[in-house]
Amino acid sequence: MTLDNPSYIIDTFFAIFSMVLIIFMVPGFAMLESGLVRTKNVTAVLTMNVMIYAVASMSFLLIGYEYAFGSWEHQTAISKYAFFLFQMAFVGKVVNIMSGGVSERSRIIPLAIFTIAVGALIYPTIVNITWGANFLDGTFLDISAMSDLAGSTVIHSTGGWALMAAILIMGARQGKYNKNGRVKVIPASNIPLVTLGAFLLWIGWFGFNGGSVGSISSVENADAVALTIMNTNTGGLSGAIAAWSLTYFRYRKFDITMILNGALGGLVSVTAGPDQFTMYQPILIGAIGGALVVWFVP
Repeated sequence: MTLDNPSYIIDTFFAIFSMVLIIFMVPGFAMLESGLVRTKNVTAVLTMNVMIYAVASMSFLLIGYEYAFGSWEHQTAISKYAFFLFQMAFVGKVVNIMSGGVSERSRIIPLAIFTIAVGALIYPTIVNITWGANFLDGTFLDISAMSDLAGSTVIHSTGGWALMAAILIMGARQGKYNKNGRVKVIPASNIPLVTLGAFLLWIGWFGFNGGSVGSISSVENADAVALTIMNTNTGGLSGAIAAWSLTYFRYRKFDITMILNGALGGLVSVTAGPDQFTMYQPILIGAIGGALVVWFVP
């Protein structure tokens, strides 16, 4: 018995496996966000996270995917269905980034409408001009040559800009500031959930970045995947250590939520090019990401 086109089969399985790892980020976001909000809002946050995954994925399936990539027939190296599933796993993360920042301030129906817009139009437009069909090809606005392996700009920056727009409209959480304008700390309701959520996100990042290499069926590509995952992990480690150190330097105490967010900051920081870094460069890049979390989160 012989395998027909083994590289096609191996790379298709790799894409599906990476997609499964990325889907672990759905409960990761849900646990992280529900653990950070007040107990009375936990059910609403969990409902929103389930809704985001379902609505964003369906919007991408029905409208967004063909808009982003031009057709279903553009992919020949792996199964077109596996490629779609891998890309679909990304789309909800844009909304998760935004929804986490407006927890306790948003309602489910307006967020669902925004999720449809992201899955069908906003995110596919960004994908189209970077990774996809590129309707800007041949114009001076063409940015498709940019290097962004797994979405530091395409995914995280898009979610970040959406969050900033939402915050400017909604304002701060109730009870976040006292009458003098000073920050009033709102304690997390469930630290074990926050920790579990952060580590589910961390695990999902291995599929997020490693899977974006696109192939594992040759020695060269297998090494690229392994380096990418190692550098991704190093960025998270460095971000956590930097946040741990700076939190103590700044407040003279350790804060597990800040350490975990520092790790996530480090992971985001290396997402654009973990396949291009040496094994030591992510230490600096992740540390900068973790440090920025500490300095800019009041």
